[in-house]
Amino acid sequence: MAEQDVIEKLKRVKLFHTLEGDEERLAKLTRIVTWQQCKAGDEVISEGIEGSDLYILHQGAVKVQKRTLDQELYTITTLTDQEDAFFGELALMDNEVRSASVTAETDCEFLVINREDFTRLGEEDPWLGLLVTRAIGKELSKRLRRANKDMIILFQALVEQVAESGGLEEH
Repeated sequence: MAEQDVIEKLKRVKLFHTLEGDEERLAKLTRIVTWQQCKAGDEVISEGIEGSDLYILHQGAVKVQKRTLDQELYTITTLTDQEDAFFGELALMDNEVRSASVTAETDCEFLVINREDFTRLGEEDPWLGLLVTRAIGKELSKRLRRANKDMIILFQALVEQVAESGGLEEH
């Protein structure tokens, strides 16, 4: 893929919107991007396994899944290239294990950014590193707020269900 094509893709991904108009920094970022392909059904990342890469979906569709306490998989969401979707961004921030699995629903192509390369780029250009890190922080803040709302809704539903069933019995 040509450098300008990668730059155009990065411009559409919300993690990099703050770099729009800064062709020099976008070109620097493009130099650490690698290309990866996989077939439908392949697991791209695995919940519970340490990862070091951010994936930008260039072509195809993936499903993001988590395991229940009973180890059953449930699908959180499906991401497509039409959304300029990305996943695995936490891997740029820490060395922890993956919080979900991602499986290709179709044959896929990804732009990939590795943590070590991103860290090195951030050391060379601290402003670039700060802008991308801030964008990741904003994305995580949105997800945390959404999770908090979901927990409140689930708690309220549980309280209503307990109340409708006659409450908790004391033994």
